[in-house]
Amino acid sequence: MGILHHFSSNSAFLVLIRVPFSAKNNAFIDSRILFLHALCTQVVMALHEKNLPFDSKIINLIKSEQYQPWFLYLNPRGEVPVLQDTGKIIPDSARIIEYLEDNFSNGDTPRLIPMDQGPEVRQKVTHFRHVLQKAPQDMLTTGAMLNQHMLRNPKTPFFAPVRKALANAEKNGGKNLRQYAEKNPEHKEVLLKKAQTREETYKKLCVEKNFLGVLEEMHVILEEVEGELAKHNADFNRRDWWLCSSRFTIADVELTILLVRISQLGLEHVFWEAGKRPYIERYYERVKLRDSFKKTVPGTLVLLKTILMTQAPIIIGVVAALALVVGGAIIAAKFA
Repeated sequence: MGILHHFSSNSAFLVLIRVPFSAKNNAFIDSRILFLHALCTQVVMALHEKNLPFDSKIINLIKSEQYQPWFLYLNPRGEVPVLQDTGKIIPDSARIIEYLEDNFSNGDTPRLIPMDQGPEVRQKVTHFRHVLQKAPQDMLTTGAMLNQHMLRNPKTPFFAPVRKALANAEKNGGKNLRQYAEKNPEHKEVLLKKAQTREETYKKLCVEKNFLGVLEEMHVILEEVEGELAKHNADFNRRDWWLCSSRFTIADVELTILLVRISQLGLEHVFWEAGKRPYIERYYERVKLRDSFKKTVPGTLVLLKTILMTQAPIIIGVVAALALVVGGAIIAAKFA
């Protein structure tokens, strides 16, 4: 099984995905291939939780490879994630996970939506999936890059030169999309609409008050999660439960990836540190011990190597220096 190491942020960095690929004719050999960026890591974690092997290829989002003709052929909207599985093309995290559940849920491939624990558990999983899917993760990341004075101790990969590069990418995102629209007339309408949305989002989130509104939306979501975890703690028989069940479900995958993003951005102090939400804080420390978490969230050396491979001029010198300090960045591909 290929173990994926990847790094990206809000459609701005590169993702490492290893796939059987023919450079001669830009053709992908029939296989299970996942194209993704940071907001799609829930699919990566789901694949690991389900013990499903998948192949990978390097997708460089800093160079906007997702808007190249070959990728627009896979998904005309130029969006990731996209799963290619033996000829089938499935876009969107939720649709991909439904596809995996429907087609790969037996034997050594466990269900992430339990079918044998009664309707109450299934309803709770469905409910919290809907709640968590409302989390404005794109706007949280963009707003954090444009209001960096509100961050406290951002973690890898969001050290200062990366944050600067991301802020610049947000500023120029609409302009770049318009250029791609002109180069891809077949997809021009979709790309121009995305450009307009990107420009409106940038203008909105440059204003701190609007970013505070995004944080408030996140508070509402996490408060409901905290209340559910508190109920488990009050019931002796449920103290070792995850969010919805004694089993780790797709709702836990979605919650985990949200907490990872908050932590990386340096917003833990806003949402759960210093006793604000002790059950979420405890949950996050626990989930970090899972094997799927360790495979999904790359370490510092992997992230530094990934950034170096983007060849982004703004940050390449700083990252290279950091790589030397930590002893060199080594990308590890493991196979079991």
